[in-house]
Amino acid sequence: MNIGAWTTVVTAIGTALTPILVAVLGIVITKRQSRNSELLRLRVDYYRQLVPNLNRLMCYVTFIGSWRDDAPPDIVALKRHLDSDFYCASPLFSRAVSAAYENLMSRSFSTFGAWGSDAKIISSSYRRSQAWCRQDIGWQPGWEQHFTLAPHDHIGIDVLEGYRKAYDELLARLVDDLRISRTRQNYTTARVSLNATSPRPRAID
Repeated sequence: MNIGAWTTVVTAIGTALTPILVAVLGIVITKRQSRNSELLRLRVDYYRQLVPNLNRLMCYVTFIGSWRDDAPPDIVALKRHLDSDFYCASPLFSRAVSAAYENLMSRSFSTFGAWGSDAKIISSSYRRSQAWCRQDIGWQPGWEQHFTLAPHDHIGIDVLEGYRKAYDELLARLVDDLRISRTRQNYTTARVSLNATSPRPRAID
């Protein structure tokens, strides 16, 4: 068979295969987009599930928002709930999200105490017992055991500022995984109450 004939055959085969290749490529791309869309949907669902409880924890630790409404046992229970939700969801998120979550929780709780014991809140009851305002239950003396610090230990501004940054970092990494084009650096207000150390709130820049 001469070169001209070979060229004709190759051209004919290429012409016949092109629609098939295009169709296969389209199927592959469609399946990949479908998987990506499903992953993004699951991430959004878990974001909506996690963030309200993360915000509740942040408010308690930094003495802002609804911090006066939560009893220490409630916050310890909140940790178990958050861990259960997060570690079910963590395979869907990047390692950066997991690292940011673990950093925030390490700033929130002291774990690995005596066998069978609950995690302790890295804070103190300072101001908390004084500001307790719930009518359904009074402040319980036994709640002191849920904190790592003594009742009158103050919490420095550097601790609160570091905690706020850790919380912001976690939300930023979650938002990154949701593929939102523009993320923020700060997700908490710059005005973090210093009820832990001072009778007057001050701004943290």
